[in-house]
Amino acid sequence: MGQGPRTVREAGEFGLIAELAVALPEAARAGPELGIGIGDDAAVWTPSPGEAVVVTTDSLVEGIHFRLDWTDWLSLGHKALAVNLSDLAAMGAVPRIATVSLGLRGDEPVEDLRNLYRGLGALAARTGTRIAGGDIVRSPHGRALHVTALGETRGGRVLRRDGARSGDVVAVSGTLGASAAGMALLAGEGDRRAATADVLVAAHLRPEPRLALGRSLVEVGASAAMDLSDGLYGDLPKILAASRVSARIDLGRLPVAAAVRALFPERWLDLATRGGEDYELLFTVPSTRWDEVDKATRDVGSTVTAIGEVVPATAAGPRMVVFGLGGGEREIAPGAFDHFEGDG
Repeated sequence: MGQGPRTVREAGEFGLIAELAVALPEAARAGPELGIGIGDDAAVWTPSPGEAVVVTTDSLVEGIHFRLDWTDWLSLGHKALAVNLSDLAAMGAVPRIATVSLGLRGDEPVEDLRNLYRGLGALAARTGTRIAGGDIVRSPHGRALHVTALGETRGGRVLRRDGARSGDVVAVSGTLGASAAGMALLAGEGDRRAATADVLVAAHLRPEPRLALGRSLVEVGASAAMDLSDGLYGDLPKILAASRVSARIDLGRLPVAAAVRALFPERWLDLATRGGEDYELLFTVPSTRWDEVDKATRDVGSTVTAIGEVVPATAAGPRMVVFGLGGGEREIAPGAFDHFEGDG
């Protein structure tokens, strides 16, 4: 019996993205005004010299990205915009406008939708983002939110994934694992009554985009950056592949919140490295500029931690090697969340 056509499940999320990009004719996916296209946190459009418009879009689908027995509509609105603004932060862009499209069953109370937009609006107002329109359609099998955000950069300068060089410092902002720990608590794992549990749940439901930090990283000359949506083990390999380099990471230097370690003493490292949805910034910077980075991030009220270094790629290609916490050096295989893996 012959093999059937290749399916989306077989291609996987990232394989599908690569195939769809190739399916577009060159004239539809590249050009002098498209500085960065498919494959980074956001696209960059340069309508004229010295100007750059950064465009990103994200979807939240019920049952995949959110559950209404875990979140309220206010928090859902906040998160729908926050994950897009996090992509702009990873490019060093200033948010300007966003559009919001909703897929609804039709039986939702109007007050729930008002709260959704109150959550969107509060974050939009705080970050200088204007909600410019969108669309509403019927979605009988579950709700979905689709947000597109546009930002701009100063002098057309952006952060991108492909600039890491051997000798650079690898660093992250904030702490890792809080969002994954919060989701685990919502799923019934750990002690939901613990004093620190609400902080972890809030990290999952209401992430904060690191916009000021992203702009500071542009100013001090960070070489590469992206936001942590798929976890350190899922996202760092994307920078390494784009930059054609390897990295050595000291697990003993990972900034993990004390609450994560306390509530999940057996799992905290896995939550911090594979959990995802931290929406912190992962970046590389020349070692000679680390003191500038440290000062600039403190000036905008952020914290950053150096967790490793960029090293040359091997003959076999980019590798991520980890060490520390009592273990020897070992290579980590990429582990990004794939929407189609295990589906069937």
